[in-house]
Amino acid sequence: MAKVLGVDADRLAQMLPPAGVGMKMEPIRLCGACYAESPCHKIEWQLKITQGCELHNLRLLSECPNCGARFKIPALWVNGCCHRCFLPFAEMVKYHKQIDLLNRNR
Repeated sequence: MAKVLGVDADRLAQMLPPAGVGMKMEPIRLCGACYAESPCHKIEWQLKITQGCELHNLRLLSECPNCGARFKIPALWVNGCCHRCFLPFAEMVKYHKQIDLLNRNR
């Protein structure tokens, strides 16, 4: 697969989820703070074990906080905003709720 994609095999392995960790295909989730720093979808947002953004300590969003539209697949994120009301993903950070990832299992 690495040869077909033109990616080093080790790099490709780093892109895959850890062994035994399932993916959550729906809903599509994102961290507005991460998106503001680097406008792309991160695969770890879709892992079943992901509780939130560990970098920003924020709950992931699965819908636009302004209009309630569920996020489309990341391949359609051409403009980096909600497809319905056009609120930029980067501006959604002000709607995120803080979570305590360190104490989530208490």
